[in-house]
Parts: sequence; C-alpha cells; structure tokens
Amino acid sequence: MPRSRAVLVVFALAGALVGVVPDGVSAVLARKECRPTAFVANGVSGTVSTIDVKTRTKNPTDISVGSNPSALAVTPNGKTVFVGDEVSGTVSTIDVKTRRKNSPDIAVAPNAFAVAVTPNGKTAFVTNDISNTVSTIHVKTRAKKHADIGVGAHPDGVAVTPDGKTAFVTDFGAHSVSTIDVKTRATNPTDIAVGSVPGQVAITPDGKTAFVTNQGSGTVSTIDVKTRTKDPTDIAVGTLPFGVTITPDGKTAFVANGFSDSVSTIDVKTRTKDPTDIAVGSHPVRVAVTPDGKTAFVTNAGNGVGPGGDSVSTIDVKTRTKDPTDIPVGSLPVAVAITPCRR
Repeated sequence: MPRSRAVLVVFALAGALVGVVPDGVSAVLARKECRPTAFVANGVSGTVSTIDVKTRTKNPTDISVGSNPSALAVTPNGKTVFVGDEVSGTVSTIDVKTRRKNSPDIAVAPNAFAVAVTPNGKTAFVTNDISNTVSTIHVKTRAKKHADIGVGAHPDGVAVTPDGKTAFVTDFGAHSVSTIDVKTRATNPTDIAVGSVPGQVAITPDGKTAFVTNQGSGTVSTIDVKTRTKDPTDIAVGTLPFGVTITPDGKTAFVANGFSDSVSTIDVKTRTKDPTDIAVGSHPVRVAVTPDGKTAFVTNAGNGVGPGGDSVSTIDVKTRTKDPTDIPVGSLPVAVAITPCRR
C-alpha cells in the first residue's frame, strides 16, 4: 500500500474510533466520494437526461431546454452545463447541483451547434452553423459578449487548448479548421485544410495535438497545435466518424462512427488505430470519457433505424469492451458531457 494511502486509512480508522476525523482527512474523503454525472442532450425530445456514472442509472426526470439541443459543455468547476439549442439559436444553462435550467436562455445565432468552455471557466465558445460565426458568452453573467467571430463555412465542432489561448473550430462546409485567439478573438488568417466534411475536434491534454473527425473521408486528421500544420497522413476509422474525445491520460482517442455503429480507438502517440472497433448502439454520435479515465459514454442517436437507438452505451476503457446493457434516454441523443464530480 502506498504510504499516502496508508496514512489516510490510519487517520480514518483513528477518527472512527474516537468519533472525529481530522478536517484535512475529511476533505480528502469527500473528494474520494465525488460522483460524476453524465449529461445527455436529446435532440428530438428537447431535453437533457442525467445519468449517475457510478451506477449507470438515469434520473427519471429529464430537464427541458431549448429546441433541438445538440451540444453540451460543463464548466471546469462542475457547476454549470451549457447546452447548444440548435433550432432555437440559443444556449440554455443548467445548474448541475439542482438539475434546473436557468432563465432566460442566451440568444446567439441560428444553429448553435457546438459549445466549449475555456479552461479558466470564464468564456463559452458557441459555433453558429448558418451564420458562419462563433459567439462568446461570459460564463458568470450568462450574457453574450462582443461581436460574433467570423470563421469558415458551416462551423461545427469547437475545442479550446488546455492553456486557454486558442480555440479550434471545424468548418465542415470548407473542409478546414479555423483557429481563434481566445484573448483577442481574432482568427488566424490561414485556415488549416483537413479531410472531407470535418465534424468534431478534440485536443490532447498536453495541448500538443488536435484530432479532427472527417465525416466525408471516414478518417481522422491530426494537427500540430503549435505550428498549426496537419500531419500528411490521416487515420482511417469507420464510416461517418463524428464525435471524438481523448482519455484524460492522453493515450487514447475514442471516435464515434455514425454509420458503422461502432467506436474506433487510436493510440495517440503512434497515431495508429486498433484493428478491432467496438460495436455500440445505432448511429453513435458523440463520446465522452469519465474523469478517472475508466469509462467511455457513447450517445446512440438511432435516427429511428433499427434497434439500439435512443440510448447510451458504456465502454470499459482498459479492456475496450462494451457493457451489454445500454442506458435508455430521450429521443435522438446526440451529445454527452460528464461533470468533474458530484458531491
């Protein structure tokens, strides 16, 4: 047993014997008991479902939001969820603790398609598909700030680098990635050409590499964040790859293949795909990994085609095996985000 854990156990036992646990140890124990929650956006239902990550059980009451919610992002402090309401052209916010939606919603622009929050928790970036812009929202006041930022045609996914300096935006209509200086809100004049119809983007925890799914190509492009150059060789995955996420240890990328009903895994260091994809539900759209890096949650939109839709699959990250029982949620689940923890 590591010394730090042994000391913690001794303190806990001593506290139990005398009826008192030292304050510092109480804080550590409380952190150990944090239980993350998975939030799932249900596009047709106009709701957000919540799932207890540990027990894999859904809360019976979903949260009503705007029309056709299509994106989710959780603030770094785990207190607020930002929901992109595609058809409403709004962003809803949910109090994580109470599971209640705040009022009013935040007006952005038509087709609010993706949301990302800066690592310092101050600003949310929202892609607006129809207007070819990105809106920025002040997280604390929940007010849209500044003029929208023009990017490439039909912006889709967005991710912010871990140092909080740059936002990467996939422009699926331009087959490129735009980059925005977070501080100045200025776009780099040269976009980065990637594969056909880029969907989502995820950045490795070390901030060195961006992974971009190319729906039309059935591939994943990788971009050097510092130099903004794409690796010349894309990685072949399944059909219509859309969602992508990186495990917290930075070792593995998980990619949801919408028309293959599968999830591909990529070794981040070698940029090689595991030859065996993981079968999930019908039409997987997005994927998120728990903070402890143990479990991947995958939304199965279904689109009304065959069984396995309107659900969330869970995958053991280490063994790359799917739990045999999917979790039913609302209609057309398209996005998932997981809180850092729940007290």
